[in-house]
Amino acid sequence: MTMGRNTKTGLKLLLDFWGRYHNLDNFHYQWAKDHLKTIFVRRREVLELSASTSYFVAKGLLARVEEDPLTLKRKIMSLALPNMALLCTVHLHSHHIQPGKLVALRSGILVSLPHTALRQFQADEKSIDTLIDIFSNKEKRQLALLREATMGFSPFDRYLNFARLLPEIKAVTTQIEQADLLGISRDTVQQAQYFLATAKMHRKKHG
Repeated sequence: MTMGRNTKTGLKLLLDFWGRYHNLDNFHYQWAKDHLKTIFVRRREVLELSASTSYFVAKGLLARVEEDPLTLKRKIMSLALPNMALLCTVHLHSHHIQPGKLVALRSGILVSLPHTALRQFQADEKSIDTLIDIFSNKEKRQLALLREATMGFSPFDRYLNFARLLPEIKAVTTQIEQADLLGISRDTVQQAQYFLATAKMHRKKHG
Protein backbone atom coordinates (compact mmCIF):
# COMPACT_ATOMS: atom_id res chain seq x y z
CA MET A 1 0.00 0.00 0.00
CA THR A 2 1.51 3.28 -1.05
CA MET A 3 0.72 6.84 -0.07
CA GLY A 4 -0.15 9.03 -3.03
CA ARG A 5 1.96 12.05 -3.87
CA ASN A 6 -1.17 14.08 -4.37
CA THR A 7 -4.08 13.65 -1.97
CA LYS A 8 -6.32 16.21 -3.66
CA THR A 9 -8.35 13.74 -5.72
CA GLY A 10 -9.43 11.55 -2.84
CA LEU A 11 -10.15 14.45 -0.49
CA LYS A 12 -12.09 16.32 -3.17
CA LEU A 13 -14.33 13.33 -3.82
CA LEU A 14 -14.97 12.87 -0.10
CA LEU A 15 -15.72 16.56 0.45
CA ASP A 16 -17.95 16.70 -2.62
CA PHE A 17 -19.92 13.78 -1.21
CA TRP A 18 -20.08 15.27 2.29
CA GLY A 19 -21.19 18.58 0.81
CA ARG A 20 -24.34 16.98 -0.56
CA TYR A 21 -25.62 16.58 2.98
CA HIS A 22 -24.09 19.52 4.84
CA ASN A 23 -22.92 23.02 3.95
CA LEU A 24 -19.14 22.93 4.25
CA ASP A 25 -16.98 25.88 5.26
CA ASN A 26 -13.27 26.50 4.87
CA PHE A 27 -12.51 24.89 8.23
CA HIS A 28 -14.00 21.59 7.01
CA TYR A 29 -11.58 21.59 4.09
CA GLN A 30 -8.66 22.52 6.33
CA TRP A 31 -9.53 19.80 8.82
CA ALA A 32 -9.69 17.20 6.06
CA LYS A 33 -6.37 18.37 4.63
CA ASP A 34 -4.71 18.21 8.06
CA HIS A 35 -6.11 14.88 9.28
CA LEU A 36 -7.12 12.67 6.35
CA LYS A 37 -4.88 10.94 3.85
CA THR A 38 -5.46 9.49 0.42
CA ILE A 39 -4.30 5.94 -0.15
CA PHE A 40 -3.83 4.36 -3.57
CA VAL A 41 -4.52 0.62 -3.51
CA ARG A 42 -4.01 -2.09 -6.06
CA ARG A 43 -6.38 -4.94 -6.84
CA ARG A 44 -6.23 -7.77 -4.27
CA GLU A 45 -4.36 -5.59 -1.80
CA VAL A 46 -5.23 -6.32 1.83
CA LEU A 47 -5.63 -3.35 4.15
CA GLU A 48 -4.74 -3.26 7.79
CA LEU A 49 -7.88 -3.79 9.88
CA SER A 50 -7.78 -1.95 13.19
CA ALA A 51 -10.04 -0.25 15.68
CA SER A 52 -8.49 3.11 14.89
CA THR A 53 -9.21 3.64 11.18
CA SER A 54 -12.02 3.22 8.65
CA TYR A 55 -11.92 3.82 4.90
CA PHE A 56 -13.97 5.88 2.44
CA VAL A 57 -13.97 4.65 -1.16
CA ALA A 58 -13.35 7.53 -3.55
CA LYS A 59 -12.66 5.20 -6.49
CA GLY A 60 -12.55 1.43 -6.76
CA LEU A 61 -14.26 -1.40 -4.90
CA LEU A 62 -13.52 -2.49 -1.34
CA ALA A 63 -14.81 -5.66 0.35
CA ARG A 64 -15.03 -7.02 3.86
CA VAL A 65 -14.03 -10.67 3.45
CA GLU A 66 -13.98 -13.75 5.66
CA GLU A 67 -12.41 -17.11 4.87
CA ASP A 68 -13.46 -20.54 6.07
CA PRO A 69 -10.46 -21.79 8.10
CA LEU A 70 -10.92 -25.35 6.82
CA THR A 71 -11.76 -24.88 3.16
CA LEU A 72 -10.24 -21.38 2.74
CA LYS A 73 -13.34 -20.54 0.72
CA ARG A 74 -13.91 -16.80 0.53
CA LYS A 75 -17.11 -15.16 1.71
CA ILE A 76 -17.71 -11.51 0.87
CA MET A 77 -19.61 -10.02 3.81
CA SER A 78 -20.16 -6.51 2.43
CA LEU A 79 -18.95 -4.19 -0.30
CA ALA A 80 -18.15 -0.51 -0.51
CA LEU A 81 -18.62 1.13 -3.89
CA PRO A 82 -17.52 4.73 -4.54
CA ASN A 83 -19.13 7.14 -2.05
CA MET A 84 -19.39 4.39 0.55
CA ALA A 85 -17.17 3.48 3.46
CA LEU A 86 -16.38 0.30 5.36
CA LEU A 87 -16.30 1.04 9.06
CA CYS A 88 -13.86 -1.11 10.98
CA THR A 89 -15.75 -0.83 14.28
CA VAL A 90 -19.40 -0.71 15.29
CA HIS A 91 -19.13 3.02 16.08
CA LEU A 92 -16.44 5.66 16.58
CA HIS A 93 -16.10 5.05 20.31
CA SER A 94 -15.92 1.26 20.05
CA HIS A 95 -12.76 -0.85 20.12
CA HIS A 96 -14.59 -3.93 18.86
CA ILE A 97 -13.21 -4.67 15.40
CA GLN A 98 -15.61 -5.94 12.76
CA PRO A 99 -14.76 -9.51 11.69
CA GLY A 100 -12.86 -10.32 8.51
CA LYS A 101 -10.33 -8.39 6.49
CA LEU A 102 -10.54 -5.58 3.97
CA VAL A 103 -9.56 -6.39 0.40
CA ALA A 104 -9.41 -4.07 -2.60
CA LEU A 105 -11.32 -5.87 -5.34
CA ARG A 106 -10.34 -3.10 -7.76
CA SER A 107 -7.44 -0.71 -7.87
CA GLY A 108 -8.57 2.66 -6.62
CA ILE A 109 -8.39 5.57 -4.21
CA LEU A 110 -9.36 5.39 -0.55
CA VAL A 111 -9.42 8.04 2.14
CA SER A 112 -8.38 6.86 5.59
CA LEU A 113 -10.66 8.07 8.39
CA PRO A 114 -8.70 8.02 11.69
CA HIS A 115 -11.18 7.55 14.53
CA THR A 116 -9.20 9.76 16.90
CA ALA A 117 -9.41 12.70 14.50
CA LEU A 118 -13.11 12.05 13.88
CA ARG A 119 -13.88 11.93 17.61
CA GLN A 120 -11.96 15.14 18.28
CA PHE A 121 -13.73 16.93 15.43
CA GLN A 122 -17.06 15.50 16.55
CA ALA A 123 -16.85 17.36 19.87
CA ASP A 124 -17.03 20.74 18.11
CA GLU A 125 -18.61 19.96 14.75
CA LYS A 126 -21.72 17.78 14.61
CA SER A 127 -21.63 17.56 10.81
CA ILE A 128 -19.21 14.67 11.23
CA ASP A 129 -22.11 12.74 12.79
CA THR A 130 -24.04 13.26 9.56
CA LEU A 131 -21.19 11.82 7.52
CA ILE A 132 -20.70 8.76 9.74
CA ASP A 133 -24.45 8.12 9.90
CA ILE A 134 -24.65 8.16 6.10
CA PHE A 135 -21.81 5.65 5.82
CA SER A 136 -23.34 3.42 8.49
CA ASN A 137 -26.83 3.57 7.02
CA LYS A 138 -25.57 2.72 3.52
CA GLU A 139 -23.81 -0.38 4.83
CA LYS A 140 -26.81 -1.39 6.94
CA ARG A 141 -29.16 -0.99 3.96
CA GLN A 142 -26.90 -3.16 1.82
CA LEU A 143 -26.74 -5.89 4.48
CA ALA A 144 -30.52 -5.77 4.93
CA LEU A 145 -31.07 -6.19 1.18
CA LEU A 146 -28.56 -9.05 1.05
CA ARG A 147 -30.44 -10.82 3.86
CA GLU A 148 -33.72 -10.23 2.04
CA ALA A 149 -32.23 -11.66 -1.15
CA THR A 150 -30.67 -14.78 0.34
CA MET A 151 -32.42 -16.00 3.50
CA GLY A 152 -34.59 -19.05 2.88
CA PHE A 153 -34.13 -19.08 -0.89
CA SER A 154 -32.53 -21.58 -3.25
CA PRO A 155 -29.19 -20.59 -4.78
CA PHE A 156 -30.87 -19.83 -8.12
CA ASP A 157 -33.53 -17.63 -6.51
CA ARG A 158 -30.88 -15.86 -4.43
CA TYR A 159 -29.31 -14.59 -7.59
CA LEU A 160 -32.62 -13.47 -9.08
CA ASN A 161 -33.41 -11.57 -5.89
CA PHE A 162 -29.90 -10.08 -5.82
CA ALA A 163 -30.23 -8.84 -9.41
CA ARG A 164 -33.54 -7.19 -8.55
CA LEU A 165 -32.61 -5.69 -5.17
CA LEU A 166 -28.96 -4.73 -5.69
CA PRO A 167 -28.49 -3.91 -9.40
CA GLU A 168 -25.72 -1.39 -8.65
CA ILE A 169 -23.59 -4.14 -7.10
CA LYS A 170 -24.43 -6.61 -9.85
CA ALA A 171 -23.24 -4.06 -12.42
CA VAL A 172 -19.72 -3.71 -10.97
CA THR A 173 -18.90 -7.23 -9.73
CA THR A 174 -17.63 -10.34 -11.47
CA GLN A 175 -19.37 -13.72 -11.48
CA ILE A 176 -16.91 -15.07 -8.91
CA GLU A 177 -17.43 -12.05 -6.64
CA GLN A 178 -21.20 -12.43 -6.91
CA ALA A 179 -20.93 -16.12 -6.02
CA ASP A 180 -18.78 -15.31 -2.98
CA LEU A 181 -21.22 -12.60 -1.90
CA LEU A 182 -24.33 -14.78 -2.20
CA GLY A 183 -22.82 -18.07 -1.02
CA ILE A 184 -23.59 -19.87 -4.29
CA SER A 185 -21.57 -21.47 -7.06
CA ARG A 186 -20.31 -19.70 -10.15
CA ASP A 187 -22.27 -22.22 -12.24
CA THR A 188 -25.48 -21.03 -10.56
CA VAL A 189 -24.54 -17.41 -11.28
CA GLN A 190 -24.03 -18.26 -14.96
CA GLN A 191 -27.33 -20.16 -15.17
CA ALA A 192 -29.24 -17.31 -13.52
CA GLN A 193 -27.61 -14.71 -15.76
CA TYR A 194 -28.53 -16.76 -18.84
CA PHE A 195 -32.11 -17.04 -17.56
CA LEU A 196 -32.33 -13.26 -17.01
CA ALA A 197 -30.78 -12.50 -20.40
CA THR A 198 -33.12 -14.81 -22.32
CA ALA A 199 -36.13 -13.51 -20.40
CA LYS A 200 -35.13 -9.95 -21.31
CA MET A 201 -34.72 -10.91 -24.95
CA HIS A 202 -38.14 -12.58 -24.90
CA ARG A 203 -39.77 -9.45 -23.45
CA LYS A 204 -38.14 -7.28 -26.13
CA LYS A 205 -39.22 -9.67 -28.89
CA HIS A 206 -42.80 -9.82 -27.73
CA GLY A 207 -43.05 -6.37 -26.16
